[in-house]
Amino acid sequence: MNFMKKFTFCCAGLVLLEMMFSPVIVKANDRNITLKEREKILQTLNAIGCSTFTEAEHEIDKKRFEIDNVVCANGQIYEIYLDQNYQLIKKELND
Repeated sequence: MNFMKKFTFCCAGLVLLEMMFSPVIVKANDRNITLKEREKILQTLNAIGCSTFTEAEHEIDKKRFEIDNVVCANGQIYEIYLDQNYQLIKKELND
């Protein structure tokens, strides 16, 4: 194989490796919530008319909580972001 083909295959391999491990690196900045955090999140959700959710994590680098599939009183499902003081940052309707 000539040099250019070897170089191209090497670069393609490096790109594939990066794509494989990038999600792991990004997720390393997130952590599961504690039971105490879960209770406070539920209090905040109840205060804004929402009740249940399927998953929540603390995004360490963004200093916020991401709560997925939040069911609210209007029957809609949202993704909700709270700051570290459990104040609402953003409420997005799931598509």
